[in-house]
Amino acid sequence: MNIRTFFIVIIAIAAVGGIGIYKKFSSAPLEGKAICIFSSNTPGAKDDIRSIRQALQLYDIKSHQIIQNKNSETACVKIFLDQHAFDESIKQGDASLKIGVRLRDSLEEENPKVMGVFEEDNVEPLFELVEAIVKQPISLLLVYDESSEYSQRLATQYQELAKIKEIPIRLCMLTASRNVSSLLKEFGQNINAVICIPGQIVFQDAELILEHFKTNKVPVFVNHAGLIRSGAFGGYDFDTTEIAHAIAEISSDFFKDPNNLKSTSFDELYPQLHFNMDTLGYLGIQLHSDLLDEAVTVGGADL
Repeated sequence: MNIRTFFIVIIAIAAVGGIGIYKKFSSAPLEGKAICIFSSNTPGAKDDIRSIRQALQLYDIKSHQIIQNKNSETACVKIFLDQHAFDESIKQGDASLKIGVRLRDSLEEENPKVMGVFEEDNVEPLFELVEAIVKQPISLLLVYDESSEYSQRLATQYQELAKIKEIPIRLCMLTASRNVSSLLKEFGQNINAVICIPGQIVFQDAELILEHFKTNKVPVFVNHAGLIRSGAFGGYDFDTTEIAHAIAEISSDFFKDPNNLKSTSFDELYPQLHFNMDTLGYLGIQLHSDLLDEAVTVGGADL
């Protein structure tokens, strides 16, 4: 072996060894730590969890480090799809990073270790979408439930908008004591559009609600991607894929340095227009290409 060949071999060995050392030390901060995902029974939650898991693994977080619905001491990042679990965890005041997906932050003061993609009202854009899609004159039904002040506040905003726009609106408030099918039959006559406000009873009876209006050829507008994937016509919500990658980026950064969390991933997220193409086809509604170009679509050609 001549001197030139000898040096080339030495440099190659050093390079390979250097890469191995880099990988060892660069991935070391991620080992021995865990992420816990707290699920919910809301429509689309399973798809959200699947997307989050896939994104986390792209950021070198192993599958065995991702646990579900367990208060583990090794879980330094907690991801919530359930409002109650999110609120209870905040009260505990531990040092974990808490991320709420489509949830409302109950803290009065800003906490750098509590962040999330929180529900946005989007009342006016959804109302304008109804006006753009439904043939005049519009006869609108508002479906919501009594489970939260938040749902009732949104219902009030929709009523105020309907009054300004001089669009007749009927109210169907779902209650735990009334049969949902009976309420839909009672209030769902002679309408051509439905706005549905997400809530506990709406989630619980989503399949029944969506099937009822689909059978009667009435489009349901709602600002919730899970309900749209389940058969609602369309509305505004965050893109599940974008949420998942934002969560993965922040989680990975927090694993590496919990004291230097400066990610702005969530700040760059905003609700987008969603459509269920299968529902559009069933209802026989054709959309302008401009609307489709800016929308997140599910079903139809995307299956």
